[in-house]
Amino acid sequence: MSGTRLFALGAAAVLAVALFTGCSGNAKTFDVVVVGSGAAGLSAAIEASDAGAKVAVIEKLPMVGGSTLLAGGYVYATGSSLQKEKGIKDSPEALAAYWSERAEGVADPAQIKLVADKSGETIDWIVGMGVKFPTIVPAGTSPIARSHLTANGGAGIVEPMKKYADSKNVAFFTETSATKLLTNGKGTVTGVAAKDKDGKAIEFKAKAVVLATGGFDRSPELEAKLTPDYQTANTFVGVGNKGDGLLMAQAVGAATEGHGGVIGFRGVPGEGTFNDVNGLIWVPSLYVNKEGKRFVNEAADYPIFHQSLNKQTDKISFLIFDATNHQPALDKAVTAGEAFSADTIDALATAAGIDPAGLTSTVAEYNKLIAKGKDTQFGKTLKGLPPIAKPKFYALKVAAATLGTMTGLKIDLDTHVLDTKGQPIPGLYAAGEVANGGFFNQVYPASGSSIQMSLTFGRIAGKTAALAAKK
Repeated sequence: MSGTRLFALGAAAVLAVALFTGCSGNAKTFDVVVVGSGAAGLSAAIEASDAGAKVAVIEKLPMVGGSTLLAGGYVYATGSSLQKEKGIKDSPEALAAYWSERAEGVADPAQIKLVADKSGETIDWIVGMGVKFPTIVPAGTSPIARSHLTANGGAGIVEPMKKYADSKNVAFFTETSATKLLTNGKGTVTGVAAKDKDGKAIEFKAKAVVLATGGFDRSPELEAKLTPDYQTANTFVGVGNKGDGLLMAQAVGAATEGHGGVIGFRGVPGEGTFNDVNGLIWVPSLYVNKEGKRFVNEAADYPIFHQSLNKQTDKISFLIFDATNHQPALDKAVTAGEAFSADTIDALATAAGIDPAGLTSTVAEYNKLIAKGKDTQFGKTLKGLPPIAKPKFYALKVAAATLGTMTGLKIDLDTHVLDTKGQPIPGLYAAGEVANGGFFNQVYPASGSSIQMSLTFGRIAGKTAALAAKK
């Protein structure tokens, strides 16, 4: 993955989608109500509308897009027309095998097969709405080019889909927070209770409700309960990701599933946006922990890097620079107290709170490996990398972070939300990150996998919900 793209596009993407129509009145009736407007929510709304349903989308934020808007613009797939045009040899079976292998065999094989089989079709579907993928690149640990990449990040996915949804007369209600699911008293979901930006209560009555509310990275309470090994305040997801849909569904008896994993990442504490300071994390230099020791191949895929970083003291690391690979953003970080500088390695360690003996020894060993041209410790490619030898020296603090959670509502292949007895809750469907626990394990497999899963299951949820609304 090109991490620099992820950071560079994020802030611009937040501004790329204009504010949309709010709402008024205290009761509205639709065939299908979708809660959340990221990849899963937009897909569900579009498919439900195409199937003839009257559709509303409720979004708590002032803009449409959710965490998809902040993403790097990757969608993982095989069998798309674009992939075929480039002569890339691949198959749904190979993709399913890759996802299963990265999930260490514990993910739901039926879910993985379904998404792999439909992944190329899903790419072609959004391309038909105007989404453009000028590039297809490898991602994760597979050398096969599967990650379809937009030119302008998540906005390149959200904006065309929103425009298409508008053309289908999907009604969007932004700055409208869902508070609970409505039921008929017999277990059937009949709509959503919500509040507008002024706190005014609104009821959205519907024959089918699709939850597409994202994850819970912004909820310390849910993190402590569902992903206790990966608790962190350092996250790059949308500010609305507090587990609303998960909690609302549990309140009507929904079951959850997952293996406690997260979409692991890393970032500079104190820098909550995708900016030039956070972009420094991709410089291929030396990472050490608080003890001054290397702990990972610094060029490892970012979720694999995160697994190692998460095990370090305080989940903190330091990226070491010298004058040779100094970056201008380092000076900003030093001023902000997010990085440290000194004229010697020993003084740098003292300033940063790193064990001086450990860092001095590690830098000396790392420089020897560069001189030999072979990393016998972690297998990183060292060609072209300079030794850390020329003052000034810098240490940038980098902490474990998240790009999403991987525990959610239990669903079947038609996206019905299941109760604790394994039975569908009538009128309730879910797709995307709020219902991804069966698809992943501990380590995220490749950039674009989550958006692909969200798009595909969102499409199924929209179709299923629209069909149910006609009965």
